[in-house]
This record gives sequence, structure tokens and C-alpha cells, in this order.
Amino acid sequence: MSSKKRKAREALQRRIARIRAMEHIDTRDSSVTPPFGSVMADQKALAHNNTYDRLPVFYMDRVFVCRDCGREEIWTAEQQKWWYEQAKGNINATAVRCRPCRTKRKKSGQGEQP
Repeated sequence: MSSKKRKAREALQRRIARIRAMEHIDTRDSSVTPPFGSVMADQKALAHNNTYDRLPVFYMDRVFVCRDCGREEIWTAEQQKWWYEQAKGNINATAVRCRPCRTKRKKSGQGEQP
């Protein structure tokens, strides 16, 4: 493996470790100071969510394991903001597939079915 690929893989592992270290932060608590790299939520854009729970004040990067390939991936704060506020996704939904697996699934005709 080339040095460039190895360095990129190591950098990704360090980033995942940093994100995992911040998993305990409650993004729905307004008294919490958003950490570096977080994205503020637009409460008005989240009005479509019918929930009794508090809505997020900010979004942070999250680590998830792809359902198909088993690789650890990062669901960025920007992607979450787009999903919840522009695409009007359910506030309780999280990413379950990495981008290559989603693309492969769409091409195979299975689509994003529940």
C-alpha cells in the first residue's frame, strides 16, 4: 500500500476516534456549548418533525457502521443538516449505508426501500 493511502487511512481512523470521544455530548441540550466542527440547527426548518422529544440545537459528526459492507463511516454534520432540514427526513433516522453501498443498491434496482 502506498504511503499516501496509508496516511489517509490513519487520518480517517484518528478522526473516527475523535468523533467517538465526543459521542456523549447531548446535541439537544441548549446549555451545551457546541464543539468545534458542529453545525447549528435551524429549529424552524425542523418543524415538520412530529415528536415530543427536544429537537437538536446543533449537529455533530457521527460514526456509523455500514449495514452492507461493515466499514466504519462518518455521517457529517453538514449531511445531517441537509437530511433533516432540506430533505425533511425523520429526526430519529440515521445513516445506515456508506455512499458506495447506497450507489450500488440504487443501480441494482433495490432503491431505498424500508
